[in-house]
Amino acid sequence: MPAGTITLTNNSATVTGSGTSFTTELKPNDFIVAIVGGITYTLGVQSVGSATGLTLITAYNGPTTSGVAWTAVPNAALVGITAQVAADVAKAIRGLNLDKANWQQIYSASGNITITLPDGSQYNGPSWNALSSSLSGKMDKSQNLSDVSNKATAWNNLAVYGSTANTAAQGNDSRLGTINNKSGGSITGDVIATRPTGSYGVGPTVSSIVYPPGAQVPSVQWQFFSEVNATSRYGHLRLWQDASYKDWYFDYSSGSAYAPSSWQNNSDERIKDKITRIQDPLEKMKQIKGCTWVRKDDQSKGIHGIGFIAQDVQGVFPEMVSHARQGSVSVDGVDIDDPLAINPGDIAAALHHEAILALMDKIDKQDAIIAELQSRMKAIDGLDA
Repeated sequence: MPAGTITLTNNSATVTGSGTSFTTELKPNDFIVAIVGGITYTLGVQSVGSATGLTLITAYNGPTTSGVAWTAVPNAALVGITAQVAADVAKAIRGLNLDKANWQQIYSASGNITITLPDGSQYNGPSWNALSSSLSGKMDKSQNLSDVSNKATAWNNLAVYGSTANTAAQGNDSRLGTINNKSGGSITGDVIATRPTGSYGVGPTVSSIVYPPGAQVPSVQWQFFSEVNATSRYGHLRLWQDASYKDWYFDYSSGSAYAPSSWQNNSDERIKDKITRIQDPLEKMKQIKGCTWVRKDDQSKGIHGIGFIAQDVQGVFPEMVSHARQGSVSVDGVDIDDPLAINPGDIAAALHHEAILALMDKIDKQDAIIAELQSRMKAIDGLDA
C-alpha cells in the first residue's frame, strides 16, 4: 500500500495527502482506491499537482474524512480488469444462449437431435417428443399383456416358476423355508436341523461322517434355541439321536457354560512346539493364591467363585494371561479397562502335577536319608552290644 494517508471532502474533486508521494506513484487517468465507512471508492485522477495534492476527474460523493489509507491502481490494470469482466459476461451470455437453443430442441424437435455442450463437444440422441412417441401404447394391455389386471396372468407372463436355478420362487416354494446359501441374517424362533434315518448312500449324505456302504444312519437332530424364565436366560445347543438328547447350554446370569460331560481340548504332542517342563513349581505355587470370592461385576454380581486371581498368575506365567474383550466387564456401570482372563484348570493341572512330582522327589530323597540313618543306628547298636 502507498505511503501516507489522504483527506477526501464531500462533493470536492480535490484530494489532499499527508506523507504521500502522488508525483511518483500516480499519473493522469490512474485511479485511487479508498475504503470509507466500509464502502470501497474508485476515484479517477485528472491531474497530479504535487506530492500531496491532486484533482479527481469526478467529485468525490462520499462523506468527508481524513487519515484514510489508499491504493494506487494504474490505468492499464483497471482497463484490463474491465476487459476481462466483459469477456466473462460475454461467455456467460453465449452459454445461456446455447442452453436455450439446446432446450428448445429437446422440447420441440422430433427424431434425433444434436446437443452442443459448453466445452464444444456434442451429444446425439432422441428428443423428448421422439421418446414420447416411441413409448406410446407400450403399457396398453390390448397391445401387450392379454390381461394386465389379472395378477396371476401378469406374473405368469413375467416369470417362470420352479424350484431350480433361473426360476422364480412362489410363496409356497420349499426353498423359502431353508437357510441354505445364506451369508448371514437373523432368524426369529428356534433352528432345527434334522438328518432322517436312512441307508448310507441312499438317504442324505454327510461328507464329514464316513459310514460303510449299506450301514443304517441314525436319525439325528441338532437344535439351537433359547430359554427364558422369570429368573434366568439360557442359550441351548441340543443334539438329539432318536428319542434321547444331550444338552450344551450357556447361562447368561453366571456367564458360565455347561456340557453334559466335559469340554475336550486337543493336546496331541504332534501339534505342540517348545515343550518345556515348569521349573521350580513349589516356589511358583507359593506366589499364586487359591481363593474364593463373590463377583461384583454387573452381569455376574453376587455369584460365588473359586480359583486363581489373574494378576497372581500374570506374575508367574504372564504368557498364560489373556485379555477379555474391552467393554465386556463392568462394575457399577463403569467398564473395567483391559480385563484379564485365564484358564485356571489348565494352569492348576500343570502346576500342581509338577509340584507333586517335586514333593515326591523330596520324599524319595528324605526316605533314602532316613534309611541311611537307620542303617547307621543299627550298626552303632551292634557295636554297643
